[in-house]
Amino acid sequence: MDKVQEYRIQFGKALREIRKKNTGKSLRMFAYEYDIPCATLSRIENGQREAQLTTLKRISEGFGLTFSDFIKLIENTMETKIILKDE
Repeated sequence: MDKVQEYRIQFGKALREIRKKNTGKSLRMFAYEYDIPCATLSRIENGQREAQLTTLKRISEGFGLTFSDFIKLIENTMETKIILKDE
């Protein structure tokens, strides 16, 4: 598994954990309320798709966070820290 794929998987797991913990909403309800296609949110949470910037912005608004705070929360929730840049 390459670094990008691993990052997507970790990002998605963190996103799912935060969604459940912070909102208590199902994927379907959260997606509906914030105008995100359910399949898109599912694929992001399962690490099968990279999220578009506008989708991430909608998700952060759904959590009541600024975009920067949302990204910090995701990265702090991820199991491992992944650096995408090759050393």
